[in-house]
Amino acid sequence: MIMKKFYLFAFSAVLALSANAQEKALKQYGFGDNWFIQGQAGGSYTFSENSSKADLFDVVTPHVAVSVGKHFSPIAGARLQVGGWESKSYLGEVADKTYKYKYLQANTDVLLNLTNLFSTYQGDRAFNLYGIMGLGFVHTFADRDVKEASIKTHNNIVPRVGLQADFRLTESLSLNVEATGNLMADRFNGNVGGRSHDGTLNALLGLTYRFTKGGFQTVDVIDPSELTALNDKVNEQQSQLRNKDRQIQEYKASIAGLERQLAEKPVEVVTKGESEVILNAVVVFRIGSAKLEQNQDINIYNAAKYLQENKDVNVTVTGYADKSTGTAAINQRLSEQRAKAVADVLVNKYGIERSRITTEASGDKVQPFQIDSWNRVVIFTAK
Repeated sequence: MIMKKFYLFAFSAVLALSANAQEKALKQYGFGDNWFIQGQAGGSYTFSENSSKADLFDVVTPHVAVSVGKHFSPIAGARLQVGGWESKSYLGEVADKTYKYKYLQANTDVLLNLTNLFSTYQGDRAFNLYGIMGLGFVHTFADRDVKEASIKTHNNIVPRVGLQADFRLTESLSLNVEATGNLMADRFNGNVGGRSHDGTLNALLGLTYRFTKGGFQTVDVIDPSELTALNDKVNEQQSQLRNKDRQIQEYKASIAGLERQLAEKPVEVVTKGESEVILNAVVVFRIGSAKLEQNQDINIYNAAKYLQENKDVNVTVTGYADKSTGTAAINQRLSEQRAKAVADVLVNKYGIERSRITTEASGDKVQPFQIDSWNRVVIFTAK
């Protein structure tokens, strides 16, 4: 009944802790995470029929234990432990002597982190207090040298409870101090009678090594409605990106068609009033860019060759932008950058005098071509 009440209390406390920590959640961990090993050594005091009549250290014996375990959450964990060595009991005033016997104990313990149970979890906390509940399998070895007590080989299942204080040294290593009580069968010390049970109290000092450094990590919890809204936003943006990708492919196809048309025609000059327009000497740009592409070199070369062969001709280099993208201000600036980039190539690469070149920018106010993507161009006008 007591154990049931304790478990019910612990479960209620865990629920209360969870309710007060809705803004944080634990990072997801797998089976191989948060394992640890422990090595401990200390002393064991045996409670038996005549232990109260003996001096304290007359019935204290060494005790060692090795454990391997896993923390399933910041609150709950479990371990398997093997321990023991020897125990010592007092015969009584008649014989006035003690006798000892060896035993081995294997334990399965539940570890409850009381510090995290009653306070907010902190992964780097320097101190943690654990409650221990478990069952042990005790094997006592026969000893025929003890005449006054019948120490026979026997096995028992024993309940055990305890506390462990854990002092953090590094992210992986901590110092632990543990006290554990074990309720043994009355025949544990070979002397039956008086008490209904024997018992041992183990006081141990040891080290704990954690294979997952830093313990558990917490992450922010996102409200489901916010997560849904974010997913919807991501889906919307992905749809927009797919549409942009389709537009880019269409633009590339249009540019390729324009380039083929330009490559198939020689340089032609048509007189319109006082101006001469080099019809197929245009420079095409990518969307939103004023960077000259290598495949446009031939078009600048055609215009430069015409100017080199006609020294008395000046040229106006006019930049354009398509009105289907960007704003008027952005397109105006972009067309200026495109015109300047072409004029710089005429001067720096082909040696055309700067005084023969006039740069203009029409932004998206003028669209020389019916296809939007074709209007990302620079056009040469000879005078």
